[in-house]
Amino acid sequence: GRGRLALSRRSRPEERTEGSFLLQARFEPSVLRRLPLEERPGVRFAPEVAMFCFPHGVRLVNASVAAANAIPKVTSFVLTASDKSRMYGACIVWYEPLPDGVVQACVDEVMPECDGVERAAERALAGELHAPEAICLLSSAPIFEALNSCCRQLFRMRLSGGDPASTEYMLTEASLCPLLTTPLPDYGGGGGGPPGDGVHR
Repeated sequence: GRGRLALSRRSRPEERTEGSFLLQARFEPSVLRRLPLEERPGVRFAPEVAMFCFPHGVRLVNASVAAANAIPKVTSFVLTASDKSRMYGACIVWYEPLPDGVVQACVDEVMPECDGVERAAERALAGELHAPEAICLLSSAPIFEALNSCCRQLFRMRLSGGDPASTEYMLTEASLCPLLTTPLPDYGGGGGGPPGDGVHR
């Protein structure tokens, strides 16, 4: 379902300064879903990819900041393993509103020593909160332009999925099958697929 936030290790202000405590906290990013679900021969999934999508950690923002950053941002990166092998990645990042239950969990995590009155005051002060989310694609080939384009397409398809709380809104392995199984063309060649019709994260 929607509204998941990694609340494991995090940094937070030792003392309250002006403004919401939640907006000053920094959360550790993590991978919420991955496809395919199983490892592929010769290819190891790198969970540290979350740090490349959010190199400065995860920061919650209010509605006005989310609106000012409404256009998703696409970036690319290179993962180098201990055996010197490389994986090439691209990700698209945007902001999603957090359900009340998740915001309350954030308050409880960031303010464990505080009583209910203080937590309620923090919840009221924070207002409507948004958290960054990302779709990330990894490839063994340095095809950054294609990866960037696919990220944008997956985001558009995700928006067209309807109710964010529904399972249809999620990008599934079945809908991603063309993207996961289509081989790369030979050097100098071309290839085709069903853009926008059968590709999801």
